Amino acid sequence: MIVAQLTDEWGQVCQVRRAGRSLRLYTDGVFHSQYHPQRLLEDNLWDLLWLPTLAQPEVKRVLVLGVGGGAVMRKLNQLYPEALVIGVDISAAHLTLARDYFGVRGPQMSLYAADALEFVRFYRGPRFDVIVDDLFVGSGSEPTRVQAVDEHWCNALTRLLSPNGLWVVNFASGKELMDSFAIKNRALFPAAFSLAHRRYENGFGAFYRRRLGSVYPTIASRLAEHGCQLSDQVVIRSAR
Repeated sequence: MIVAQLTDEWGQVCQVRRAGRSLRLYTDGVFHSQYHPQRLLEDNLWDLLWLPTLAQPEVKRVLVLGVGGGAVMRKLNQLYPEALVIGVDISAAHLTLARDYFGVRGPQMSLYAADALEFVRFYRGPRFDVIVDDLFVGSGSEPTRVQAVDEHWCNALTRLLSPNGLWVVNFASGKELMDSFAIKNRALFPAAFSLAHRRYENGFGAFYRRRLGSVYPTIASRLAEHGCQLSDQVVIRSAR
C-alpha cells in the first residue's frame, strides 16, 4: 500500500509503502529501506549496518552516509538515545520522507541534504565514533555503490573517525568487500569483519580502528539485553 509519494530532483519517483506494520522506501522501484517501529532486530539487510556498533565501547557521535528512509538512524537512536546521529543524503525527497513518515526527527537526529562525498571532503567538525556508509544509487533494478572503497576513500573516512572508531560499509557483494582496500590495510583498520545475510547478495564490512577478537559473542550478548537473538541467516566472521 502506497502511503506517500514524491518526485525527487532527478525525476525519480520516491514512494513510502506499508507492508503490515513495516514502512518501506522505494525509489524508481528500487528497495532502499525498511523500518518496523516495534522491532529492533528485523532479520533483514539493514540490521547489518548497525549490528557492528554493539561491539563498540562508546557511541556518542554517529555519521550515516546515505539515509534512504532513515531506518538505520532510527535503530541507532533507539540503541543510543544520548548519541548525536547525523544523516547525509543527496536526495531532499528521501530526507522529507524520512522525517515525515519514518520519524527521523528530534534533537539527537540531524539531517543534511548534501552530496556525501563533498560532505566528507569539507567536514572539519568533531570526529565520529561510528560511520555508516550506505552510499548506493539505483541502477536499473539493482542499486550500485556510489563510491569505491579504495585508498582515497579509506583515508578520507579515517580522517573523520575517532581513534577507536568503527566504519561499517555496505557492499554490493561479498567479493566487492573482499577486494576492497579497507580489507588489505591493517594499519588503518587492525580488525575487520564481514557480515552477510543468507537471503541477500550484499556483503557488509565492519572495520575497527582497534584490535579485536571475535565480535559475535559481544553482539549476541548485547542483543540479548534487548530481548533479541540473531537468526541463523546472519553470518559474522573475521574478514582476514
